[in-house]
Amino acid sequence: MQGSITRTRASDPRPVRTRKTIYAAVEALSTTGTRDVTVAAIAREAGISRPAFYAQFSDMDDLAVSMLVEAFSEIGAADLAKRRADATDKRGAALQAARRLMFHIDGRRSFYRAALGWKISTRAREAVTEAYGRHVAASMDLAPGSDAIGQSREDLVKYISGGTIALLMAWLLDTTPAPPEEMAERLLAVMPSWLVGEKV
Repeated sequence: MQGSITRTRASDPRPVRTRKTIYAAVEALSTTGTRDVTVAAIAREAGISRPAFYAQFSDMDDLAVSMLVEAFSEIGAADLAKRRADATDKRGAALQAARRLMFHIDGRRSFYRAALGWKISTRAREAVTEAYGRHVAASMDLAPGSDAIGQSREDLVKYISGGTIALLMAWLLDTTPAPPEEMAERLLAVMPSWLVGEKV
C-alpha cells in the first residue's frame, strides 16, 4: 500500500490584494479631501465592483474597524519593540506611538468620519476598544510595578482602552480638531505615568 501524500493548498493571494487595493483607495479619497467616501466611491477608486468590496467587508464600519485594528497592531508592535530595546525611554516610545496613531487617523479623517461618524455601532466600538486593549495589556507587561497598584488588571485595561477610544472619537468628530502632535500629547497626559513614563 502506498503512503498517502498530504498536499497543502496554497492560500489565494487575491483577497489580500483586494483588501490592500481598498485600503489604498480609502487613502486616496481621504487625501483629496472628498466628502464622498462611500462604498461606491471606494469601489470606483479601487477599480473593483461593489460585490468585490462586500466579499471583503460587510459594511463601512467593518472596513474602518479593520483599518484601525491593523494600525493598532503595527504601531503597537513598533512601540513594544522600542520599549524592549530601551526601557529607559518609556515616554519617548509612548509619544512616538501616539503621534503615529494620530497621524494615521488624521490622514484618513474624511473616511473615518464617514464610516464611523456619530452612528458608530456598539459592535465597531467594542472591536476597536478590544484591539487597543490588547496593546495596553502588552504595555502593562513591560511596566515594572503595574501589578502592584492595587487595581484589577482587567479593569485597568478596559478603563484605559475605553477612555482612549472615546478621546479619539471626540477628536475625529471635532469640527476644529487639534493638530495631531497636540492630540498625541493630550492623549499621554491622561494616561498613567507608570504606563507611559513621566513628562520631562
